[in-house]
Amino acid sequence: MSPAIDELLNDLKSGDEADRRYSAEDLGDLGDPAAAPALIKALKDPAVAVREAAVESLIIIGGREVCKQVMPLLGSDTASLRNYAIEILEQIGPDAVDDLIALCDSPFSDMRKFALDILGKIGELSDVDAFEVIASRLKDENINVACAAAEALGRLGNPAAVPVLAELLDAEPWLQCNALNAIAQIGGKTARQVLSDMDPERLAPEVRFYYDMARGMLRMDND
Repeated sequence: MSPAIDELLNDLKSGDEADRRYSAEDLGDLGDPAAAPALIKALKDPAVAVREAAVESLIIIGGREVCKQVMPLLGSDTASLRNYAIEILEQIGPDAVDDLIALCDSPFSDMRKFALDILGKIGELSDVDAFEVIASRLKDENINVACAAAEALGRLGNPAAVPVLAELLDAEPWLQCNALNAIAQIGGKTARQVLSDMDPERLAPEVRFYYDMARGMLRMDND
């Protein structure tokens, strides 16, 4: 570890808030992954400015190693730490994908849901080779995880997901809602055909609003 990093790490323990914030910012500018553990610890700093600086620096440093160290925070009992972890992983993006895919098999439903949510957000901005993994979670035993998988497929925008999502239109009402929204979000000829061919009477009554909304998104109001 370089003397410059050693000095900044010491400043990160300072009793002065400004010193800690500047240190967190400068550690990001150096871009050395060796600073990640200290920056992750700084996510618990009592000063919001220091915590936010630590978040930004972890995003700037990025890389697989930072992702691996941030990932456990998704299981924290502290909501702010979970939110920081989500923000960091979403912003780092592609380098987080492999570990997020692995997390989709977690025995803990909350962790699976977080992984799917983040994969969907990353997939909106970059190519994510996670279609099969996400689609497999449409049958997750936890309804919240299954819904998160449907939402993620909608964000990825892969037309191949439309027939898979269409199979959920006989599922639980809340999952039907998410499937319809995802189909509309993906759009295209296949999505329009699915909604044209289906009988809306098969849907749960509380789902009809989402069906009408999906048709509106696909400009099918006058079909």
